[in-house]
Amino acid sequence: MIQKLCSFFYYKVFRWQLGGDVPHALDKYIFVVIPHTSNWDFVIGWLAIRASGLNVTIFIKDTFFVWPFKSICRFFGCAPVNRRESTNFVDSITLQYQERDKLAALITPEGTRKNQQQLKSGYYYLAQKAGVPLVVAGVDYATKTLTLLPPRMPLETFEQDTANLIAYAKTVTAYNPDQTFPHD
Repeated sequence: MIQKLCSFFYYKVFRWQLGGDVPHALDKYIFVVIPHTSNWDFVIGWLAIRASGLNVTIFIKDTFFVWPFKSICRFFGCAPVNRRESTNFVDSITLQYQERDKLAALITPEGTRKNQQQLKSGYYYLAQKAGVPLVVAGVDYATKTLTLLPPRMPLETFEQDTANLIAYAKTVTAYNPDQTFPHD
């Protein structure tokens, strides 16, 4: 029921498209969504994920997990992340990847909706340590398309991987283009 409802809103009401292949064959992976400049990214992404029949854990700031939003966050498949202090996030999520048969996590490496010229490293070290591929997703408001790139393992270094993500982010139009990486 929820899949049909989300599909109706994503494709018919909002008139968005999905580009690329949905990673149904993968049991474990990390969605890396870039750019992330608006709360609308969550709405569009969540509808696309649910319309595609995927079950994804979305990591968001723990400050959203207060009454009455805590239950709402759980309904949407969100899990809290404390970004104010070191909490061994990578180790704790790596353990979940090792203990579960299936796990797809969604991370926005910009870490915020504001302009960031450097990406947070958690997605990279989590993928390396857990041995899972990355599925890069980009929300393009100019074409109303959420594009999924083919799964890939993290590149050799964090610097190479982030350069790859930033180059991709420059090919799509964010909701707030002035808050992300400028097009070349």
